[in-house]
Parts: sequence; C-alpha cells; structure tokens
Amino acid sequence: MTQTPPLDIATAFTKAWTSHDLEKAASFVADDVVFDGPMQQSTGKEPYLAGLVKLSQDVTGIRMIAAFGDDRQALLMYDLMTQSSGALSCAKHLTISDGKIHSDKLTFDSKLLGRAQPKAQ
Repeated sequence: MTQTPPLDIATAFTKAWTSHDLEKAASFVADDVVFDGPMQQSTGKEPYLAGLVKLSQDVTGIRMIAAFGDDRQALLMYDLMTQSSGALSCAKHLTISDGKIHSDKLTFDSKLLGRAQPKAQ
C-alpha cells in the first residue's frame, strides 16, 4: 500500500482550510495534534480546529511561495490573505505520520494582525 507523501497532505490540508472546507481539513488532523503558533498553543484536535475555524473566517485567499517535504515532514511558506490585516507571510512546519498531521509549528509576525483596524483616539 502506498502512503500519501507528507507534502501532499500538508498542501491539501492548507488548501482545504484556506478555502473554508473545514470538514476536509479536519480529516488530515490527528487526535493528538500539537500546535505551536504566535497566537495559540494547544494539544488535541478539538482546540486546534477551533483556532483554525476562527482564523479561517478572516481568510480571503492564499499564495503559496514554497513547499518542501520528505517522508515525515513538510515545510510551507505562503502569504495568507486576510480581511483584517492584508497579507501575512507565514512559515509552517508540519510533522505527519499515517496520513495525519501530528504537529504544526506556525510562525508569522503577529504585530501585523489588526493593522487595518482604526486606532483609538
């Protein structure tokens, strides 16, 4: 039986959640997934997906810059287009086994979040 390469899983997952197909995105996530990002850290599928649902509501698109992988991990760099903050340049490292994402480490400049919102006077 041939296993789907981690890079294919990572890109399919990313395309699914950024196009608001959260059910499909969830199918790629392991129950014990560990997430480490600038705005959230979590363990478990439920809190991970809750954060993803919240973020996806602000997403208007994605522009993939680069994607690399081997037999257990994938590294993606992309511009995430958002309604509130414009383009956020993101780098994401995913570890994958048995066709499921077990860890997700995301980095981006969180200072850019909300920059489009008017400042209080």
